[in-house]
Amino acid sequence: MLKPTKMTRVVIAGSKDIMETTISTLHRLNALHITDYTEEMKEFKIGRPLKPASKFSEYLLSLRAISNQLGVTGKEPVSKKSAKELAAQFDEKITKLQKEVSSRFEELRSIEFKIKEKEDIISSVKPFFGLPLSMDSYHGYDTLKVYTGYIGNNFEEKLSKITKNYELFTGEYEKRKIFALFVPKALEGDIQKLLQEEYTYVELKVPHLKGNPPVILDELTKEVSALKEKQAAIKSELENIKNEYSEFVLAADEYLSAETQKAEAPLKFATSPNAFIIDGWVPSRRFGEIESGLAESTRGLAYLARIEEEAKEEEIPIELENPALAKPFELLIDTFATPKYKEIDPASVIFITFPLFYAIMLGDVGYGIIVAAMAMVIKNKFKTGGLNALALILFLSAILSILFGFIFGEFFGFPIFNVEVKGEMEHGILGIAGPVIAGMHLPIHRFGEVQVLLLMTLFIGIFHIFLGLIIGFRNITVEHGLKHAVYEKGSWMMILVGGVTVIAKLMPSLMSRTPLQTGDPVFIIGMGLALIGMVLLIKGEGFISILELPTLLSNVLSYSRILAIGLSSAGIALAVNTMSMNLFIRPGGVLLGGGIGLALVGVVILFIGHLINLLLGILGPGLHSLRLQYVEFFTKFYEGGGKKYAPFGYNKKYTEE
Repeated sequence: MLKPTKMTRVVIAGSKDIMETTISTLHRLNALHITDYTEEMKEFKIGRPLKPASKFSEYLLSLRAISNQLGVTGKEPVSKKSAKELAAQFDEKITKLQKEVSSRFEELRSIEFKIKEKEDIISSVKPFFGLPLSMDSYHGYDTLKVYTGYIGNNFEEKLSKITKNYELFTGEYEKRKIFALFVPKALEGDIQKLLQEEYTYVELKVPHLKGNPPVILDELTKEVSALKEKQAAIKSELENIKNEYSEFVLAADEYLSAETQKAEAPLKFATSPNAFIIDGWVPSRRFGEIESGLAESTRGLAYLARIEEEAKEEEIPIELENPALAKPFELLIDTFATPKYKEIDPASVIFITFPLFYAIMLGDVGYGIIVAAMAMVIKNKFKTGGLNALALILFLSAILSILFGFIFGEFFGFPIFNVEVKGEMEHGILGIAGPVIAGMHLPIHRFGEVQVLLLMTLFIGIFHIFLGLIIGFRNITVEHGLKHAVYEKGSWMMILVGGVTVIAKLMPSLMSRTPLQTGDPVFIIGMGLALIGMVLLIKGEGFISILELPTLLSNVLSYSRILAIGLSSAGIALAVNTMSMNLFIRPGGVLLGGGIGLALVGVVILFIGHLINLLLGILGPGLHSLRLQYVEFFTKFYEGGGKKYAPFGYNKKYTEE
């Protein structure tokens, strides 16, 4: 916690005859982060993959193509498959699967093409239902030109001015006038010009078919239905194949991925004709595990050395080390940037501040219960990965939201306890006065105590920013020394404390319009701290750094969003409750006073209103709480840019040795 895992650099060397054994041992231990060897020398060159690499890669490509075609997705295994048994089944099962799946998919593509082709013909035939002609009447003429399409009502009048030598058939399709015009080819130019000038004209292509449109349509529809039945049957067969082989596919994919990883490992090694060298990093606590594992598997023939010389910070891989409660919040750190090796891990702080800010903003028992239930559903569906971590973050935030819901006395915007607001008594759901806990009378009415809550959020902001500056002071002291830390972070800490002290003394005088007691020692100390901080800031970063002073004030004021988002959520809930209850469910204070119909309208409004507010209540507090971490807090100390620890190995879920 607070810092990434302590890492140790190691070098492993041995003769080529124990290389495969060494690789298997390191892969099983899943602890060594291998550093790629890139500088080729006369004695050592980049290693070559092991012999099975190409075969495993070929199997894996085939298997993943099958997996994509069948739509196989990860799931919890019923039981783990033996790696040895899987290896014996690859040739037979993968070949069989390839043949069965590819043949069916080729047939599916052919059927889909035919269905599309026939549906296009159906679409082109349908408009001709409006004309009293068979489809073969539109083509096959030597001396006639045929025009078909949609046209305006005054077309025949314009046509008769050009020639009387024509035959025109008209009808209607989907409330649009459709026509078929037969004219001598000698008039083709005049008719073409007329149609180009007619803005209502839309040409219709005539499919080369024979017979009446209804008969053709009936035949095509039957053919499409038969094709779709065949398509459904093939999809059903593929679904059966998927159900039968999905466990094999998942297990085989895992096994082949692991074996490919092992076979390609020498690409990261330095090798000579007779020896190999592996350079890498291991968590210090696991050094003994690798040492004993290699000694046992290679009978002491692999040489393992701990490198004590100091490495560059950017070369050391980062493994975050946090307790179970803070572990999910590593997702938020990874999303932003991996910390450097000597930096404080922000997860050790934001696992408290993120859910706290979220909870103050949401602050409702009803919404908190629903969010907690949603989080548990997601957590149970996704046992690992980012969504699981996100669900745990949401669950912790929801639990705190329920707690603050009791403090604010809100359940879907309805008061829980009786509370007096501006001389009027609001009766709560429980019908009792709020309890007194540690001298604090509950509930704290959000609309009645805006000033107090605003001061609370600003105090939280000051503390949060100051904490970021303290961490930044520590980071710079470790990296560059105390002097730099004083100039870069100590100056801002003095400005923040001094400025807050001055404003705390100045504001009451301004609000009460009384003279400021400039001789007040607290005021003088505050001014002194702020001025000293500015001098140090200018000395350390130059005079232009003074331009950054307003950002410190804006950072503090930014925390007022905690109150603003909370009030907006409570305000929407109050508006929905008031409108639905007073207008529909209980007009004039009488339950069902407007009848059951209006009451049902009120229930619908209540449901939709709270559903929308719930969605806003999930997104708004989450995004704004995250912004306060990333923008106001991280910028005071966090650089990031570390390299993620990626151990050589595979976390097996579907297979076992």
